[in-house]
Amino acid sequence: MEAFNKLCQIVDTIKLHFYHGEETRQDEYNKYLKFTDDLKTLKEEAQLIHHTDNSLRFVNTYIGGTRFQVMATTIRGFGVTIQNQDVSISFKIVKPETNIKVDNDSDALVLTPNPIIKVEFRASYLARVGHVEAINFVIRLLEHHVISNYQIKISELHLATDIQGYDFELLDYYRFKTRKRKNGIHDQDQTDTNTYYYQGRKFTGFVFGQGDEMLRIYNKSVEIKKNPDKAFIKDFAWVNNKDFDEYRDVWRIEIQYRRAKLKTLYTSKNGILDGFANVLEEIPSLWDRALDKVEMLDISHESALDFMLGYKIIDGEKYPIENNTLKMRIKRAVTHDLWSFLKGWFHYESSDTNVYTAPKTGSFRWVSNSIKSLFSTMLKYEGDLSPELIEEAFTRANTETIAEKKLSLIDNAYINTMSYLGECEIHTKKNGIYMSGMEQLSKNVAYYIKNAVNNIVYQEDILHVADERLAIFQKEELKLA
Repeated sequence: MEAFNKLCQIVDTIKLHFYHGEETRQDEYNKYLKFTDDLKTLKEEAQLIHHTDNSLRFVNTYIGGTRFQVMATTIRGFGVTIQNQDVSISFKIVKPETNIKVDNDSDALVLTPNPIIKVEFRASYLARVGHVEAINFVIRLLEHHVISNYQIKISELHLATDIQGYDFELLDYYRFKTRKRKNGIHDQDQTDTNTYYYQGRKFTGFVFGQGDEMLRIYNKSVEIKKNPDKAFIKDFAWVNNKDFDEYRDVWRIEIQYRRAKLKTLYTSKNGILDGFANVLEEIPSLWDRALDKVEMLDISHESALDFMLGYKIIDGEKYPIENNTLKMRIKRAVTHDLWSFLKGWFHYESSDTNVYTAPKTGSFRWVSNSIKSLFSTMLKYEGDLSPELIEEAFTRANTETIAEKKLSLIDNAYINTMSYLGECEIHTKKNGIYMSGMEQLSKNVAYYIKNAVNNIVYQEDILHVADERLAIFQKEELKLA
């Protein structure tokens, strides 16, 4: 194995969303309102400052002895932002009359399920103190001065490993096996994914995937030369490694996850990664998962060149290479030594990370669109929207369903729901993941059906469906066994 050197592994980016807790009381809610109202007053003062550079439009304040700048501008969806050299915190300005409802069974409040605080850490701060201390600092600050009952979600997470001992080249792009649909050459002058190579510029790396799940490989030394303010990682981490070579390039392997992807993943140890503590605990698993999904193979220079060109040159003649030949070369190739070296996050063990694929219920938006289409069609072709015509439409649909499936509309809906509940039960037993609302739907579906029958324009006997339901569950139990 080549002499690879792992200079550091860090959480390079982490973004948090804070929500009001389920047991939030009126006094706790008032505390948040008072705090944000005070900040809003300071923001209005900052807005009186006229300057073309918005970063210079702020007024200073202290929260728990820590100095912050209250900015004249903020990010979309939030009312006010405070920041310093370590962290940026944005707060939503909520309106009590539209965001609050008292639960009649307790003194707790029912609040809208939207984030009210967004926290973004400076990469230099994370590199200096570590993500655990950085997060704990913000939690202590907010608990003491802003919000005492809350829930945290991780909205974005970047994991990075800096290495020396291997210098990536353009041909390495063709040594990677990945199912990502959007991949490209990394360009030092662009921030998004590029799908072509710029001639005459220094090659700086690759990008695999995009948005919610992405893996970047890029020359960190080149980035620092272009942006000297990013050299902090050298002082905080690299120089502490006895094998660091100041005269060799440093390459970074960086993985990006957003919540939209995280909440589709689960492990047997921590369940769905839609929380806070469980995501942090599964960082080693998230790191190894990304390296499994985008794998570097040990492929010769000649084969990599063949992959890039799509043909071989023999005695000056081009000979196209069949796709099956290329696929067999990839199938026979083993994992590159570098990729095996990169596996593992410090000394922590990782667990298997799986994609959470729950039984689908469909979208209620489709139902509303169907109703819109029904009314539009009736008006255009019948010139009427009378109750009698609507009744005729339902009666016709019922007749067609009986002719096609030997079931009425109500029976058909009931049978489909029972099949869905059976799939949910199997999914729960297999993966240990409970699907919200499944138990309530299972208990009350017969009651819902009876109410529907009593209120729609035609009547039908549904007593026999109980036997159908029992048969479905027995069938699903046999499948599971």
